[in-house]
Amino acid sequence: MPMSKQALQLCGEVGLPDDLIFKNLTNPAWISRPLKKWIESAGITKKITFHNFRHTFATLQLSSGTDIYTVSKMLGHTNVKTTQVYAKVVDEKKNKASTAIHLKNL
Repeated sequence: MPMSKQALQLCGEVGLPDDLIFKNLTNPAWISRPLKKWIESAGITKKITFHNFRHTFATLQLSSGTDIYTVSKMLGHTNVKTTQVYAKVVDEKKNKASTAIHLKNL
């Protein structure tokens, strides 16, 4: 999976092409264990799940102009319809933003 230079820097030292980025996560189901530690060490007190990270990633990508098909592939969705839920969130933000400015005397 392609990654930005900034994301790669945050991951630490570059390993071999077949190495895992997170060596202690040999099974994706184990993500909750280190995730809780990372959140606590960052001083975040809000409950955050792996799904929250995926949701934020998808909505940020769409808000930044990445097309829905690319976001779908990056999330590993087999059907773009699964990704459309994130596009609805972005559309809701646009609709809300369109009503944010109120001019007096109109």
